[in-house]
Amino acid sequence: MIPWYAPTTLNAWSRRLLSARTIILVLVLAAFAITELRFDWVEETVGTFLVTTNSGRPQSGTIWEQGRMTDSARQTLAQYASERQNVQREVRQAGSLGQVIASISAEKGVMISAEHFLALYLKLPPVLYQEVVSPYTLLAYDSAGKWQRTYLERQNKQLLIHLLDSQNQVVHRLSIGAVLLGHIERGEIAIRSGLDQLSDFAAHIYSAERFFAALNSLTEEGQRRVVAHPEDLLRVSGRIRRIGISDTDIGNAVDLGFEVEDLDGPKVILIQGDRDDVRRLQRILEYGSGSMWPWKGEVRP
Repeated sequence: MIPWYAPTTLNAWSRRLLSARTIILVLVLAAFAITELRFDWVEETVGTFLVTTNSGRPQSGTIWEQGRMTDSARQTLAQYASERQNVQREVRQAGSLGQVIASISAEKGVMISAEHFLALYLKLPPVLYQEVVSPYTLLAYDSAGKWQRTYLERQNKQLLIHLLDSQNQVVHRLSIGAVLLGHIERGEIAIRSGLDQLSDFAAHIYSAERFFAALNSLTEEGQRRVVAHPEDLLRVSGRIRRIGISDTDIGNAVDLGFEVEDLDGPKVILIQGDRDDVRRLQRILEYGSGSMWPWKGEVRP
């Protein structure tokens, strides 16, 4: 039996340290430490105990309030990030400027690449995209390599468009007014003006009566290729008085301008028709037989 008093010699210290009880105690402590490092059973046991007794503990106090606020903030942030991702996905897949504008809320703008904005911009009829911004302005920034991204946002019933460089610094800012913005959003390609003020149409303007008479001389298929959706023109408030045909071909299409007179004055509804059929119709208008063909002057009766 090991005496209870402290040893007085080195041999006594050695005998006490190498006793069976000391060795067993060291082995037990070593086994405890090794198994804890290997299996983390202490943490597992404490965690299981806390989970089991969690429902019985009061959920009040500063720590719990901070936890709830943190969870709420995380959920809000996750929802915001998800909404932003959905909006950006819709914007990247947008096929028209109107679709991009429709996805912009009053609180959140959208970012698209310079190439995507150019593609959407060029889908507008020339007479309309010149109202948005001059193509020479975009050409200058694009060729200089400064313009990398485009940020669009709503402000005071207008659409602000920011041309940004690679550091998100604004290199040019432009705005679309409420009237023009409304036309683009509704998909109604129109401009508040008369045909005489639009250089693309000034040389080839015809009265509505003569235009539709010539259009009716085409086959039904040909009529559809000139005016694909005549029902849209029937829905327009006001009376169609004159029609202009653009001098410029846009790929396989040609712009047609339908001048409508309403209570607010003249406006021009812009649509695109198949190039070959529109030019065939134009030849009928210019050189067709009849008492009133060919017409003289810039504006045909």
